[in-house]
Amino acid sequence: MMRLLSWLLLFAFLVLSACTSRTELVGRYEASHAGLSGQVDVVMVFDEDGSGKWEIEGEVLPFAWSVRPGVVTVHTRDGAVVEGMVEGDNVRLDVPGVGTLLFVRGK
Repeated sequence: MMRLLSWLLLFAFLVLSACTSRTELVGRYEASHAGLSGQVDVVMVFDEDGSGKWEIEGEVLPFAWSVRPGVVTVHTRDGAVVEGMVEGDNVRLDVPGVGTLLFVRGK
């Protein structure tokens, strides 16, 4: 029984240590997209309070965001939900109508 408890505690520790927390993702990210009119640069900012924004060619689009292990969920003001994957220090989002964008964390 003690051996089983030890294994369960080790498993729980490994799972929790692999989780991505909100504070780990706070920051500025940049991506580029080849649009119809040429290259478009996109900046995404995650704030500590769960708010964020996209900056696209001078336009600012606010959103809310949350995180669970390895997954980021963005909720736009118009009701769209965009899910993405955490890949190291970067975030990959599948944006409807645009495609998959790799947001690289700013230095």
